[in-house]
Amino acid sequence: MIADDKAVDISARLEARLTLQSYPHKFLKVAYKKYAGYPLTVSERTYLYRQRSKAYKCSQKSLVLV
Repeated sequence: MIADDKAVDISARLEARLTLQSYPHKFLKVAYKKYAGYPLTVSERTYLYRQRSKAYKCSQKSLVLV
């Protein structure tokens, strides 16, 4: 089998889809707004901050366990 640089990486695409499906829908909407450059409301900024804090705490706990 010959590698093709222009071929779609199916396994990476499925992995990305599964990862995105694990996030709450509201978080994805807010993250897209931030990525696209749209202004965030105060409640959206607060929500994003809380979700980031939760993710940071979980990652720190997992590092301690290893």
